[in-house]
Amino acid sequence: MPRRHHDHPRVGILPDDREDRIEFIESRRWPDLELVIEQSDDPHNVGAMLRTCDAVGIGTVHLVYTQDRPPRMRELTDTAMSAAKWLKIIRWENADECIKDIKNRGLSLCVTALSPDGKPHWEVDWTKPSAIIMGNESDGISQAFLRAADHIVTMPMRGFVQSLNVSVSAAVVMYEALRQRSALNPALLPSRLTRLEKGSKNTIRNNP
Repeated sequence: MPRRHHDHPRVGILPDDREDRIEFIESRRWPDLELVIEQSDDPHNVGAMLRTCDAVGIGTVHLVYTQDRPPRMRELTDTAMSAAKWLKIIRWENADECIKDIKNRGLSLCVTALSPDGKPHWEVDWTKPSAIIMGNESDGISQAFLRAADHIVTMPMRGFVQSLNVSVSAAVVMYEALRQRSALNPALLPSRLTRLEKGSKNTIRNNP
């Protein structure tokens, strides 16, 4: 059988048994590191961010769409390469409610934005409970999230173009978080989470 474009060899050793493999991967999720995607217009960008979440061990993603509807799951399938079905996806129609939920659970809001007050992503302490906030491709982050931000993260740019694609920025930040958490203690692993049921799809919760 010819290999499909995404049939790449795995890096590292995973259990052969499917249920053991699911349990092992779920045990490596970070329960105190989450991603918030606000008003992203491009399903390909959303899908790419979901795929990166799965890669670095982020298991919870918030989709905040106060103006338009978020992309449908079938629009993300190819780009996310099946990563979305293993993530807990929470949809919000009200930014303030999302902010309240995150703050009440003790996570810092780390907003990515072009700002003179922003700090490089490597200066944020990602070993602490954090939510990474990514905004719209054109308009950026809403005022609601900017007002509530505990940290503003601004990517250093040395060229004529002063911004990165949102999915690229998200990947850079998420991998910095993974680097810091791994460097803090190589043996540090997230606490074991509830194993996904065999054959389960992604958990999607809708909120007002």
